[in-house]
Amino acid sequence: MLLLHRINHKMFSRSNGKVKRVVPVGARRESRSALKLNNLKSSNETGWTVLLNSYITRSHIHGLYLLLLPRMRKRMRILWSIAMICACSVLLYVSYLLAERYQNKQFMTIVAHSHASILHISFPVVIICNKNRLNWSRLPEIRKRYNITKPQERLFDRILTAYDGLSFDKFNVFDSLHGEPLDDLNHLNFTQIVTEMSWRCDEILADCVWQTAPRNCCKLFRPRRLPLGYCLAFNELEQRRGTETGINTGLLLRLLLQEAHHAPDNPGSKGFLLTVVEASVWFGFPIDLVPHTRTNVAVTAVYHYYDESTLRLPSRWRRCVMDYEQDSEHFQTLEGQKYMLENCQAQCQQRYLLQYCNCSLDLFYPPSEFAACQLKDLPCLASHSRLLQNFEQPGEHSYVHREESGLLCECLYNCKSLTLITDLRKDVQQPWLKPNSNISESMWLNVFFKKPSMLIYKTNLIYTWVDLIVSFGGIFQLCLGCSIISLIEFMFFVLFRVPELYWKRFMNMN
Repeated sequence: MLLLHRINHKMFSRSNGKVKRVVPVGARRESRSALKLNNLKSSNETGWTVLLNSYITRSHIHGLYLLLLPRMRKRMRILWSIAMICACSVLLYVSYLLAERYQNKQFMTIVAHSHASILHISFPVVIICNKNRLNWSRLPEIRKRYNITKPQERLFDRILTAYDGLSFDKFNVFDSLHGEPLDDLNHLNFTQIVTEMSWRCDEILADCVWQTAPRNCCKLFRPRRLPLGYCLAFNELEQRRGTETGINTGLLLRLLLQEAHHAPDNPGSKGFLLTVVEASVWFGFPIDLVPHTRTNVAVTAVYHYYDESTLRLPSRWRRCVMDYEQDSEHFQTLEGQKYMLENCQAQCQQRYLLQYCNCSLDLFYPPSEFAACQLKDLPCLASHSRLLQNFEQPGEHSYVHREESGLLCECLYNCKSLTLITDLRKDVQQPWLKPNSNISESMWLNVFFKKPSMLIYKTNLIYTWVDLIVSFGGIFQLCLGCSIISLIEFMFFVLFRVPELYWKRFMNMN
């Protein structure tokens, strides 16, 4: 009883004369939630401030830490914002100019080597053609072999006389065949007949010397087709290299005119045509060799190539074609031949023959799938001779006056090209001073390298991707004073640290 009385006394007694206030349970819970929310908000603001301070104290982007500094005054923050906007504007504008410069893909050509050894290239291919293509002394034998009757002999001889002076720019030699009964001889293969009547090496070449050593001319020269007809070529397959330079150190030979065996009705001038070209080149522009002269041909070389940085661009941008770019729109060459500028031009000539007369003169080109011109097609070639005489460069029509359009051939250089420059010196032999000699029936030809060195040019991009990166680095340093590491730090802060902070805040609120 005494214990129960004490407990009741404590329950109903007032300590120090004060009365305790009794708070409801629901109100007590709401107060605790509000307190926790305030504490969480304060904690979030503190976390963001700590995160921001941790970044701006280590930031390597100039001006960014001043812009984000919490204690920065509003006026100064506006000024620094304007400064950052100006710097970023300059950065974007200059970056656009750099990107445009890179996109333009401009090229420059420099001298890569001014004294490269001439031994790095092979000796030029020397092609010799008699202006009178046929050895007329074999005409009786040919008539008999192809069963030419007496009534057919006159027309047969006129056809061969036209072939005697034929070249690609002289199809007018067939003008005399207009109105003639060509069907009687149309079955004959005149390409084969002309090949059999063409000059052999032992008939027009003599006293051959290669690198100061006498040689057999027929072992040096072999016959080949050319837009000048059937000719003789030296060093086309062997690609021999010249070991010395200077006069009489290359190819020296005597050309025999054999005027007594020329076609009597061919009014053309006498002499030879010389073509000096690089190996794998089918077509070249000839040099006229006149009788009674000694012709010294000094050859110098210029090599030009495009470096690897340009080869990933399409051919229409760099204006050259590589051998393996067969899918390029500019890859056009003779069938079975390597791509070269001259081969592209020869293929263009062949294409125009097909366009005008629906045939190709196979005497001029390597064997192909195109239909060969027959005898009845020759007057068609003669009627279009004026249209086949000149090349016309794309885009020159507005600047060059032409009565007739020429061959429009969009041919590009090969990206590794060799240019052979010939320097001619001709000495008159004066045959009239030696009436008993055979000088009047021959002429000397000497082809040699002029000097032991050559120029090498290289074309490359003015602005490559390496230059672009270096320029970008420079403009970023100028405008923001940052580097790649600074940008990585900024991206890490934005993409990792800030989402991490909000993720933790979300989890705490839940």
